[in-house]
Amino acid sequence: MAPKVRCAQSKEAAAKMEAELLQQLEEGGTMEGLQAVFSALAASETFVSHFYGRMPFVLDCGDLVAHRWTLEDQVLLLRHESYEVYQKDALPKKPIQLTGYSRFTHPAIGQAQAHSFMVDTTEVVDTTEASVRQGLEMGTWVISSGNSLSPQLAQICLALQSSFQVPFVTTNVYISRLDSPITAPLHTDRFDSFIMQTEGAKRWRIFGPGAATPRWPVLDAGMSDRGKAGDVLYLEQVGPLLLDECLKSGEVVYLPRGFPHATSTFQTSSVSGKTGYSTSLTVSLLLESVGLTVDKVLRCAAGIHEGRNALGQCFGAEEILVATPQHESLRATLPIGFLAPLVAPELRRSAKTHEEQEEIWVEGMVKEMNRLARSCQLARWLAERDMLEKVLRRVLSYLWHALPQATEWCRERVYSTGAVLKQIEPDQRHEVPKHRGSRGCSSWDGSFSHGCLDRFRRWKKRPWWSSPSFPRRA
Repeated sequence: MAPKVRCAQSKEAAAKMEAELLQQLEEGGTMEGLQAVFSALAASETFVSHFYGRMPFVLDCGDLVAHRWTLEDQVLLLRHESYEVYQKDALPKKPIQLTGYSRFTHPAIGQAQAHSFMVDTTEVVDTTEASVRQGLEMGTWVISSGNSLSPQLAQICLALQSSFQVPFVTTNVYISRLDSPITAPLHTDRFDSFIMQTEGAKRWRIFGPGAATPRWPVLDAGMSDRGKAGDVLYLEQVGPLLLDECLKSGEVVYLPRGFPHATSTFQTSSVSGKTGYSTSLTVSLLLESVGLTVDKVLRCAAGIHEGRNALGQCFGAEEILVATPQHESLRATLPIGFLAPLVAPELRRSAKTHEEQEEIWVEGMVKEMNRLARSCQLARWLAERDMLEKVLRRVLSYLWHALPQATEWCRERVYSTGAVLKQIEPDQRHEVPKHRGSRGCSSWDGSFSHGCLDRFRRWKKRPWWSSPSFPRRA
């Protein structure tokens, strides 16, 4: 039976997507559980064309999500028996602090005295079972990139990674006590997320884009997250209210990239059963944060073609950078994986070899990039389009082959089920570059300058979209 879909703003589209999910699940073959549901979602034409990046909705997954992760599961992360490395190696068992992963939101947020996420400058105390339970009385316990600590959370990421065919998927855990007036102030995030309510309940309010919160923000185009680091985002600055739901255990809400949202557990104890806490998993598709947006492909091709002058300038790439905040089409997610049929519909209809798929996708992308260049009036691109097309094909072909390597890199170095992290003590996993020759870290900064694309440019000196080896012009 297909999960029920709720969307007050688009009931007809929700019903259509629900029917598509049912059809996909009936034809889904051997896939089971979350992977079957999200593979069906990824294959839904209504999800891709109507909801993805545009409209939040609720998906009732029932027992597939309910109680999948609870406060007691998270407390177990503080115990040595939860980690394979302590079972195999005779390591000294120091108290586990979950360094680099565990934190609490500022107490003033839960008391409705602060309206922005901020850095808590209070003294760090030992992370123990007693201290985290005490901390939950004042704030939300957050585990960032929990997939690097727990195989159970890593399996969720693996399921969505396979379903959507994208390289980087991570899971953050948020646990709050029930009946808190505010658990997260109004803010934005630069990734698409599926929030799974696994214990208790949480109230969600999601708003549409507004003048101060444009759709699909891109960080290096000057469009940073709002409502964080002391920045206060006001209701007057956001778009219309799109979703106002109390998410119960077993339900999932889809949150599009950049859409303002706020959460609360106010008056949720009556619908939460016996538990005293709200636990949710934010499972995010990291695409913009690793440079997988349309503007980056265009900038990369322009940079390779034009090179840099003696002052280090590349006017073709700069033209695209300046245009990015003005045109949301340049800020769109690169159509890879489940989005590839947007530029190459034949990929959806018939089986092809990997080489045939590459050719179809590259040609579809070239046509789409030229269309965007015309609609965004990129004068330098249009003036040298023939030469730029040749470079663009090189860039796209490189990406086509690099993405599977990125996926494998993530599985080995970001998930606790991978060969790298399972051999490392939990308090040292956030420092993976210091261990066993790995070049990345589990809480990486969201840049493709790690691992699989390192051949394309130097670590943290030049992002991949700045092009490999810009030639300098005198």
